[in-house]
Amino acid sequence: MFKLMMCLKILIKDGKLTNADVNVFLKAGAGVDDKQKMVNWLDQKTWLNLKAISLHSFGNERSKFFGSVIERMKNETKIDDPWRSWYNSNDPENVSVPDLQDKINSDQNIGAFLHMTLVRSLREDRTMLACTQFVQKTLGDEYIQPVTDPISQQWEESSRNTPVLYLLSPGADPTGNIDEFAKKKKQFPTGKVSMGEEMEKPALDMIKAGFVSGKWVILNNCHLSLEFMAQMEEILNPKGVEIHEEFRLWITCEPHNEFPLGLLQMAIKVTTEPPKGL
Repeated sequence: MFKLMMCLKILIKDGKLTNADVNVFLKAGAGVDDKQKMVNWLDQKTWLNLKAISLHSFGNERSKFFGSVIERMKNETKIDDPWRSWYNSNDPENVSVPDLQDKINSDQNIGAFLHMTLVRSLREDRTMLACTQFVQKTLGDEYIQPVTDPISQQWEESSRNTPVLYLLSPGADPTGNIDEFAKKKKQFPTGKVSMGEEMEKPALDMIKAGFVSGKWVILNNCHLSLEFMAQMEEILNPKGVEIHEEFRLWITCEPHNEFPLGLLQMAIKVTTEPPKGL
């Protein structure tokens, strides 16, 4: 859900999606009252979902993308008719959408979102798989797979201006692994701050000291200091300040829908696995 919301926020920020688009994806037919079901082979909940997306104007072009679907569906009587066949398929997220697949493919801005919304509305049981496809198409393969690269590779991909950001699974704590690697790089002990109320100043002081000394800094539980995280791009790119080449910043946080997008985009992201036995 965290990666999905991050995707949606990016598209809204870029002006490709509206808040209303996201609301219709999240709520579907929850706010629709229509007992005159026109597609008799759909259950009532799915009918209301279909009604909602057929009435909605998507994106900045305000196009009723699914406006004609009801008319097409209600005329289908055979199980192998296009829309009924799509609806009854085992994996509709992987099956071409009748009448609309070419339009979905050609819309580089919100085509993937439209496809995900259709699956969520008509085949709610396949929503999570459709969401994974949406994240993959929007952000890339690396966002749908746990990072299994050794910590040495994460370090090589990072820089003094590019932190490593751990998105923590329940019970996971990469601090020990970072410290073990720090010993090999003669960076132990690392500076550590557990973020929370009134910990922003100690964290900033430690980072600035690391700029000079080249020592590594680990900021833990950063979901508790989101305003400070929103400043991290500016902090790590200070004007007129030379940062030691060996300095590294390591950030750990639980997934949070309000985590700043700028930091997520600039950091080396690591999705941790839960510890064995959990």
